[in-house]
Amino acid sequence: MRALLRQELVGLVRCRTLWPVPALVVFAGLVMLSFNADAYMFYVYYDPQTVDEQLDAYHFDVTALHTSGLEWAQLAALAVGAFLVLRDGRLTGRPAPSVPPTGPGQLLLAKAGAAALCGVLLVAVDLAVVLPLAAEQAAEHWVRQDLGSAGIVVPERTLTDGSVWPVALRAAVGAPLFAVIGIGLAALFGRWWAVTVTVLVPACGALYVTADPFFGALTAPNRLALAATLAPSLGAAVLALLLGYGATRWRLARAAAGRQARPSLDGSPR
Repeated sequence: MRALLRQELVGLVRCRTLWPVPALVVFAGLVMLSFNADAYMFYVYYDPQTVDEQLDAYHFDVTALHTSGLEWAQLAALAVGAFLVLRDGRLTGRPAPSVPPTGPGQLLLAKAGAAALCGVLLVAVDLAVVLPLAAEQAAEHWVRQDLGSAGIVVPERTLTDGSVWPVALRAAVGAPLFAVIGIGLAALFGRWWAVTVTVLVPACGALYVTADPFFGALTAPNRLALAATLAPSLGAAVLALLLGYGATRWRLARAAAGRQARPSLDGSPR
């Protein structure tokens, strides 16, 4: 198992296709910082007037600032997990290997471990860049300035605040869990289009039926990315992996049976 995990990690590092992903996640986090500084006015109420409304806006925006980019890290981790499976013919049977692989479960677990570590890396690079800037923008938030000029002191909220760090932690944990879900969905369906539809349909449905931008106290930079802030449970990740394992075994058994039934060049069964 350790050898498989090491092999997957080495392959992940050497895959040039994935090299831009951390930079793209950081870029998304930086772009979303300016948006999340006024997220309350976009999602909740465009013109907060009373002191209570402005305080709500400050608390809302501080949480949004400290989670900037994490929703994109979750989506990227899911895509990386799916990529690791869909590019591997030992799991998809395309192209069909000459010898059916043994232990697809161990291979899936190794890929899940590598993808989860990639998700942790994406979260780490995003937070390393975003958090210092988020703290500066939260300290200079317009609510603190406006109320301060009116003689009302608004205590500064930081990442250590009891209403902020649990949300950021939940979003951060969501990235490796989404990576495992990406492994399971790719193993289950074996096609990029199916994985994409499976992710987008419930995401868009959830965005349509709710007007609550927090989805359980977590904001996002735009409506399409909002569903990615639904941090999945460990049980959901395990279920996706188990379903993917079952589908992989069935797919490989079917491919092996097809190869055995295909006649060879001399007309005799293989």
